[in-house]
Amino acid sequence: MKKYHSKYYLIAVGIVGLLTISCKKSFIDLTDPTRIVTDQYYKDSASMSTAVIAAYSSLQDVHGKSGGNRGIFPFAEVTSDNSLSIVDGSGIGDFEFFSFTSANPVIQSMWTYSFRCIARCNVVLARIDPVPMVATVKSRWQSEVKFIRALAYFNMVRIWGDVPLVTKEIQTVAEAYPYGRSPKAAIYAQIEKDLTEAEADVNLPAKYASANDLGRVTKTAVKALLAKIYLTQKKYDLAVTKLNEFITTYDGNTHSLLANYADIFLTTNEVNAEIIFAVRYSKGNVPNTGSPFTNYFAASTSNAGGVGTGYLFNTLRKDLVDTLTAQGTADKRITASYTQVTTTTWATKKFADVPAADLDADNDWIVLRYADVLLMYAEALNEQSAANVATAVPFVNRVRTRAGLTGTALLATTITQDQLRYAIEKERRIELNMEGHRWFDLVRTDRAIAVMNNHFTKYAIKLNASSPVVQIQPFQLLFPVPISEINTNPILTQNPGY
Repeated sequence: MKKYHSKYYLIAVGIVGLLTISCKKSFIDLTDPTRIVTDQYYKDSASMSTAVIAAYSSLQDVHGKSGGNRGIFPFAEVTSDNSLSIVDGSGIGDFEFFSFTSANPVIQSMWTYSFRCIARCNVVLARIDPVPMVATVKSRWQSEVKFIRALAYFNMVRIWGDVPLVTKEIQTVAEAYPYGRSPKAAIYAQIEKDLTEAEADVNLPAKYASANDLGRVTKTAVKALLAKIYLTQKKYDLAVTKLNEFITTYDGNTHSLLANYADIFLTTNEVNAEIIFAVRYSKGNVPNTGSPFTNYFAASTSNAGGVGTGYLFNTLRKDLVDTLTAQGTADKRITASYTQVTTTTWATKKFADVPAADLDADNDWIVLRYADVLLMYAEALNEQSAANVATAVPFVNRVRTRAGLTGTALLATTITQDQLRYAIEKERRIELNMEGHRWFDLVRTDRAIAVMNNHFTKYAIKLNASSPVVQIQPFQLLFPVPISEINTNPILTQNPGY
């Protein structure tokens, strides 16, 4: 299943296109290509495989794809003190100043493509049981799409809070309208249910031996995402247990830190030992299955490998550059993370490639990697109890040691719980910079308002010259529900403040 884009993916696209009909738009996107109207299609394992691959391919639409959704980075990075959008990019610039409204096209497309992804998963889960096929494969496919659905809902609940909870196949417009917004507690409960069921599946492997299967959901991906779900909800005991289980079981055999930080992001080294789960892309295909990030994040054509345009949608803020360089030149993450384009512009190097064409590169979007797991474990231990500080510190130091830091640059086990809390926050910012974590980390730790308002004040950031310095309010920890969805289905309500 090389990047989900084998001949079977092309077959999936063709069949889906042939069987789609147009319907009036609703919030569940009833023109979704997976809403196939004949019961005769899903009758064997080959057609079911097509449906599963379609669910995987929808992750590209959620995380970013040419001609579709911009991806997760406007929500996760541009809103934070990590990056800014020098070019607006059809609404991306609004995230830099928290000036977005419910009509923002980036917010609309994330809603649409997220529900499209969920719809594809629901089709598989609704149709697969009666299909005659090998039982172990059937079970594994069910677990894979449960993970995909859980990931889509995790993004949505962090972006909007309460969202419609849809776990069945929607076949008519009338079926869609009764779905209002479910409380975020119910969304998290469903995410946990999907992941715990997938985790219990004995047919889901910890890793795949065949290169054709690289990119599929594994047991380790399920466990890591479930641990992050627990941590996000401040269920520290459950997070500690799950992360300890992960590290005890998989450290050094299934997953490990790469010796060289820069090697994590090479397109010639994808799905390496550090990668737990990534959304996969492949350039040079028709239909387009390449990633847009090389061009999205580049500052110029030359910065984008000499192909296409540098769109400047996601460039490093000075504060991130200063935080990185303050580590000292021994930190390998400095040279691996960015290149200076001008005296005031820094472009990330983590998505470097030579695209086949504009917005058609080979970079995967990394969702989970082992350094994230180690830092989550340190955070969960520290938040569980101040008595855990000495136990938690070595997991942070493993990440810092890999980065090239030694001696006094490593954390002492005698630091306080508060000192470790802020050290982990800083370490996650540096280690995972520009990978789609920063804003969600700040919200999870209840630090977003303080950190961002201090940042805006420090740099006197304004929407325009006559505006006051930007200051975010508590309601802006969530994003507005797209107004077109509310207009289409009035049962949907808006988040307060918008």
